[in-house]
Amino acid sequence: MYNASCIAASNPDLLAKIPNFALQFNIANIEDPNTPTPFNLDISGYHFFTDDTTPFFTLDTASMQLGQAACAKNASILAPAGSPVGQGNEGLGAVPWLQLLAKSGATGNLVEVYRMNTAGGNPPANCSTSPAQFQVEYAAE
Repeated sequence: MYNASCIAASNPDLLAKIPNFALQFNIANIEDPNTPTPFNLDISGYHFFTDDTTPFFTLDTASMQLGQAACAKNASILAPAGSPVGQGNEGLGAVPWLQLLAKSGATGNLVEVYRMNTAGGNPPANCSTSPAQFQVEYAAE
């Protein structure tokens, strides 16, 4: 996750375009300081899953300690028609927009997380021709 707060404050229209642009970057080696990042933004945290249904967000980095939260989905809507579909051979559509609520134990006054302006991320309808493990990249605001 990247800190785009300055872009959001000065140019909100540009902020909504970042997810599609971000998909063009290979961030496999994000910890390497020579890896380019979208707009040279600082890393503001990490998002991963602790199990099949629990997204976890940590906004604790070397430069800022903003908190951590395990979350649960509260609301979801399909990405609007015309949302960026993803890169490469994927092009399977944009994942839904979400509202997630922090579960008990969240730190740093974290209450909710929104995933919006998504680009890419939908998995194939049928995984029979896919490897046992694969990733479908997406980006979001």
